[in-house]
Amino acid sequence: MTVRRLEVLVEEPSAKVALDILLKKMVSGTTRFAVRDFGSKHKLLRVLPERLAGYAKRIQAGEDLRILVLVDKDSDDCEALKNRLEGGAVGCGPATKSRPDVQGRFHVVNRIVVEELESWFIGDPVALRKAFPKLPPANSKGIFARPDNQGNRAWENLHRFLKKHGIFRNSYPKIEAARKIAPHIDLARNRSPSFRQFCIGVEVLL
Repeated sequence: MTVRRLEVLVEEPSAKVALDILLKKMVSGTTRFAVRDFGSKHKLLRVLPERLAGYAKRIQAGEDLRILVLVDKDSDDCEALKNRLEGGAVGCGPATKSRPDVQGRFHVVNRIVVEELESWFIGDPVALRKAFPKLPPANSKGIFARPDNQGNRAWENLHRFLKKHGIFRNSYPKIEAARKIAPHIDLARNRSPSFRQFCIGVEVLL
């Protein structure tokens, strides 16, 4: 039986922690996945062309391989960032969803978190309350009204909200928060548009 391999490239440890949990809810059957943390967005973007070239050789050798690249938007222009991600595969392959081969096939999907990983957490206030029972009942006001529009302050806004209710009173531990929140995120309930696009990306790859 052929085993399909999904490689997910991320820019930070907290994203790896979250996706290691979330992908178990999304990937099943004969697919195996690995989340690769590159430590920073700058490094991931720098090594991406070389990394994709290596994947292309493995695909050409017959490996059933799929790749999803995930970076935060931060303060970048979304279109320019997406073009840079797509450009990482130009000339070295493998084909991306936006630029498939002549037969319409692709092995790479690029996705952008708008604006940061914490936007995905804000998109599911029910998950937040399950992770932290001190929090009040879920609502759709304040930071929860538009999860992906936090003024490039997603983690700061989430930390401020949690601290107000006695959680993480000092610094915001991104890895610990991801480990606590991710198990409770509902794939269908989450209101973050970029999270939903991520889920669609995984689905079309597999």
